[in-house]
Amino acid sequence: MASPYPFAGLAGETIRRFAALSTLLALLPALILTAILAVISHYLGQWLRLPFSLSMVLSIIVTSPVLGKCALAARDGDLEAGFLSNWNLPALGGFVARYAVLNLAWGIPVSLIAQALLANATSGALPLLGITSGRAAMLALGLLVVVVIFVLAPTITLIVATRTQTILECFSGETWKWLLGRRGDLPAFYAAIIGGLIVFAVLTLPPLLALAALAFAIRTQAGLAMTVLVYVLPAVAGPVLWGRLAGAFVLSEGVPEPVEPARAGIEIALPSAPKGPESAPAASAAEPAGIDFAQAIKRLALTADTALPAAIAEAEAIRAKAPGHAEVLAELAKLYLRGGRTPEAIATASDALSSALSGGATAIAIGCYTAFAAHRRSLVLKPAELEQLARGLLEQSKFADAAACFAAFAKSGGEPIRVQKGLIATAEAANKAGHLQHAARIYEFVIQSAPDSTLAEYCQGPLATIKNKLKKSSA
Repeated sequence: MASPYPFAGLAGETIRRFAALSTLLALLPALILTAILAVISHYLGQWLRLPFSLSMVLSIIVTSPVLGKCALAARDGDLEAGFLSNWNLPALGGFVARYAVLNLAWGIPVSLIAQALLANATSGALPLLGITSGRAAMLALGLLVVVVIFVLAPTITLIVATRTQTILECFSGETWKWLLGRRGDLPAFYAAIIGGLIVFAVLTLPPLLALAALAFAIRTQAGLAMTVLVYVLPAVAGPVLWGRLAGAFVLSEGVPEPVEPARAGIEIALPSAPKGPESAPAASAAEPAGIDFAQAIKRLALTADTALPAAIAEAEAIRAKAPGHAEVLAELAKLYLRGGRTPEAIATASDALSSALSGGATAIAIGCYTAFAAHRRSLVLKPAELEQLARGLLEQSKFADAAACFAAFAKSGGEPIRVQKGLIATAEAANKAGHLQHAARIYEFVIQSAPDSTLAEYCQGPLATIKNKLKKSSA
């Protein structure tokens, strides 16, 4: 089953919003910033006495604030963000650092190769009249490869810098494996860049040229200034469109199918779980010799009400010897709850959930969470843990609990786009399983919580379909 919001459709929506006269208002401040950055790049290149190829790499890096502002906004669902609003300087600074490192990683070696090839070409190895030898053919091929790299590498690194959160993540195998898996969307990405700029030029150049003619009629200097603006605006439009499409490329990763993509979403945000049985990682964290944990946990789970004090004492003794054992913590939390020691129960359940999730023991975490359903708002978990728990609940088809966890993830400061994607994955799964009321409520929650986001627009379609089904079933 194809992703419900594929990149091709999202790219078309990005171009539709970009190819409008209102985009000119966003381009004017971008033009000013780009001009300042271009001057900095020019004088910095002269001061460092960089060769032409390295100067090109420097100019690419220097434009990263413009790219980053547009890319990060689109990644979060805002495909037509204004250039002057919602500046997240820490996030933008991180993007600039990632983009600079990535471009230096390919730019320096490729620039050195380009210098060597150009030196050979100018020494006569590549005749002006054409290719006359095998060496000349190989030299021409090398120059062509360098040109292709200079065209493609900045956009590839733009996508990677937009998706990742740290410099280390930029060079991880998981990131490049993800990009390889999305290679089918790259032709659409480049076609959207070219087509989007052409459509923008067709729609905006005529009125701009008309304004230039009017400016010349008023004053020659005004006409010349307007003409310069006509020439440079398309050049500034390029980085803005590239940034928005890169953000859309990452955004389109988003509405996953019910089960498998939910696992993929966990892998993006969290470390990979250790291999082996689910309970093994948590149990192996600290298992002192002389304790049969399986038997002890079974015994604690079967404790009668009259034996609660003794069972609690036994569980506390085991916890003292193995403080990070998720199953022991979960059983102790349940015993505390049965014994009326609610604050201790909630604190211990929170520890059990964190231990289980960090060890990949999702089944233990879900069991503990279910036992504390009445107190789930009091449980203390990190944002990443809430997201992982929500994904696990979704895989178990516990749609209401999964939605509640994603909502808690949002309240704890979770990334809005990840919250929306998780909720929509839950709604998709609930809809597929026939839980139409659950699905409708989740879609409505996404629309109400982020009415201006692109994913909220996406929710309108399936929500309308579900409401029609409910209406027909009640008729």
